[in-house]
Amino acid sequence: MTIHLPKTARLVLFALLSLSLLACGFHLKGTVQIPQRLKMMTLTSQSGSAEFDRALRLTLSKAGVVIVDKANASADTLELKVNGLSSSDTVLARNNSNDVSQVERRLSGVYFVRQADGKSLYGPRNISTNKTLVNQDAEESAKLSYNQTQMQSMYEDLAKQLLYDLGYVPL
Repeated sequence: MTIHLPKTARLVLFALLSLSLLACGFHLKGTVQIPQRLKMMTLTSQSGSAEFDRALRLTLSKAGVVIVDKANASADTLELKVNGLSSSDTVLARNNSNDVSQVERRLSGVYFVRQADGKSLYGPRNISTNKTLVNQDAEESAKLSYNQTQMQSMYEDLAKQLLYDLGYVPL
């Protein structure tokens, strides 16, 4: 059975569907085109987080970037230097007992793209992400497990943001 709708009804239905997708946070993300000169570089991370460093290496590797040791780098190999990450929490909600039940966590950092002699070619560049953490008034073990999972997701988001930003390096 086929339903025939007037043209205006189809347009309204299409607009409603489009707005629904936008309202849920859906947006297309294309592949990042990394400049050829950044396809091989060294990585110096002072992030303070082994989880972020792993996420960054994996994200760069998936984008076709080869990380080489400084000992094997040539004089024209660029360096990606990540400074320490910082996080801050903002309390969003409390329960009946006045215990914190929701927080917004913001994770941020700064990075540079440098030459072998230490001269910065690009940066300092700020990257940041935030996430609302619920269940903050749950049992301590459940809260800890939940927060670790959410932090891992934030590290991955921050690494992806750094990768997207590298696509705009003017080399």
